[in-house]
This record gives sequence, structure tokens and C-alpha cells, in this order.
Amino acid sequence: MALTLEKALACIQAGVGTARELNFKVALAVVDEAGHLVACHRMDEALWVTPEVARAKANAAAAFRTTTLDLEERFNKGRQIFAGNVAALADYQFVFGRGGVPLVEDGRVIGAVGVSGAVPADNDHLIADAAAGHPVLPQSH
Repeated sequence: MALTLEKALACIQAGVGTARELNFKVALAVVDEAGHLVACHRMDEALWVTPEVARAKANAAAAFRTTTLDLEERFNKGRQIFAGNVAALADYQFVFGRGGVPLVEDGRVIGAVGVSGAVPADNDHLIADAAAGHPVLPQSH
């Protein structure tokens, strides 16, 4: 099943609700399984750069079919150096820091949600997880 705009907007709405509850101004980006942007939303007063970072987190979660929390732990061994958490592949930007969570439907990753702006980044992860509906991730390779 493909990620629809309706599903992407529902994820954004859920994420904005959680961000408001936690009192953060964030951006949320939703990409399909190939990293193509489906929807993006920057809350009023969120930093201008947050949509780009959110999309890069979503790209990483979709590409590797796991959370960026997991990727951060695996690839960066918990380093908090932002520059060490950024990579590029052709036109795709990836951020391997907390805040990217795959969207799962019928046991299959159909996309991902990325969140940026809730410092510390543990909060980005909480918001992204809520936006993605607290998915059970399929077994990875």
C-alpha cells in the first residue's frame, strides 16, 4: 500500500498535537518509502531550518527502515556532534539523529516521519513516534 497525502496529513496533525502538548515549535516532514516528500509543516515560530532537518531525518528512517534513534546508536555510538550525524547520497540528505520514525502499514514500511526543533532531540523522537502512530517495525536486514 502506498503512502497517501491523507495519511501524511494525519501524521502531521498527530505530531503537531504532541508538539503542542510538550510546548515545542517544530517542523514535521513525511516522505514515502523512496524518500520523496509527501507533506511538510513548520509550526509558527519554529526555526527556518527545521523543515530541512526534519526531511533528512525522515529520509534516513525510510531508507534504513528503522528509527533514527536506532541509527544514531548504531552508526554514531551516541555522539552528540551534529556534523557527524549528517550524510548525503546523490540528492538525498540524511540526518542520523533522533526524530525520524518509519510509517508501517501491514508490516511494511511505506514511508517515514521526521521531526526537528524540540531540543533535546529525545523530544523530536517522541513527537515523530506519536506522529507515526507508535509503529511496530518489521524485522530489518
